[in-house]
Amino acid sequence: MNNNKKVALLSGLIILIIILLIGISWNSNNTNKTFKLGVIAPLTGDFGAVGENVLKGIKTAEIVYEKKTGNKIDIIAENDNADAATGLSAYYKLTQIDQVNGLINTFTSTMDSIYEPSKKLGYPVMMEFLQANNVSDDYVFQMTLGNDHVWDRYAKYILDSKIDQSKVVVLHSIDAAQSSFAKAFNLAYGKKVTEFTIGNDKNELRFDATKIAGEKPTLIILFMTPENGAILTKDILPLINAKTQLAYDIQLTTGMSYYLQQLGGDLSKINGSIALMFEGDQNSAEYKEFLSEYEKLYKGEKPGFLADYGYDTFLTYMNSYDKDNAKWINNLNNFAGKGASGDIKFDEKGVRISPLVIKSVTGGQLQTISKLP
Repeated sequence: MNNNKKVALLSGLIILIIILLIGISWNSNNTNKTFKLGVIAPLTGDFGAVGENVLKGIKTAEIVYEKKTGNKIDIIAENDNADAATGLSAYYKLTQIDQVNGLINTFTSTMDSIYEPSKKLGYPVMMEFLQANNVSDDYVFQMTLGNDHVWDRYAKYILDSKIDQSKVVVLHSIDAAQSSFAKAFNLAYGKKVTEFTIGNDKNELRFDATKIAGEKPTLIILFMTPENGAILTKDILPLINAKTQLAYDIQLTTGMSYYLQQLGGDLSKINGSIALMFEGDQNSAEYKEFLSEYEKLYKGEKPGFLADYGYDTFLTYMNSYDKDNAKWINNLNNFAGKGASGDIKFDEKGVRISPLVIKSVTGGQLQTISKLP
């Protein structure tokens, strides 16, 4: 082989190697910058509005994250309609067909159905609402309030208040989350209560209201799904003493549209009622950045309830990301920072310790009256 042929062959090999290296480099960069994120949320039904708010917050965070990192995120959202079986189907579609690289789940019942199969994913799963079961030091990280660090604080607030507690009635929907809330509250409250489990049949709510009123309660504490809680409130108001104190969990806020509908658009009909809520600092730099980007994306629209939590869930998840799943989980375990919804830090079970406030209905508007220590 003459020198010219050797040079040509060597040049050809070098060109081939360069092409291969460019291809490998392109594929590597493309893999690093394209991440499939699955989202399961109730986008219809009782919790549809809240699920949409969460998804809008996530999509706002995607824009912020891509601007700051240059990494491309492909969000694939599935509607579970707040139903466990539908949620499980959505999970298998996302993980087996779409083959997502990460997962944010929103609703309680869906987490119950996907908890066991999602162990095989290897990567952490973010949870938006409450985990009613399976709370442990594992791979699930919950961004909103849990039962720990919450109902004991609400119970203490009520115990220390001047509310007449001579006859306390606790109402809860039959659903897993509300049952769990009521159980944790009753345990922390420690005093005698009369408890009612309320079914999902809306035609039975008036009958339930009559039974509850028959107890002549001085304090009614409601752990109810939004629409049924609103209907029951409407039905019970004419039957109870005007001085009876109503105390709600977070569903007075999540279901505000239902309460306004059932009360004729006038929340002042339950003036003096109190409700537990989690609340961040809307004057913070983090919230202002979220609000600015949200209003650019959804022109003429203000963020709805839990949109800031969806935003923070995405950023917490992706800013903790590591291709090594064990390190990704460890990063979340040790995460401590500020978001649009306030301080973000997880307890030993992976549940966020939420900043909690008490709101009161005053002049037909919910106003913060106390921050819980």
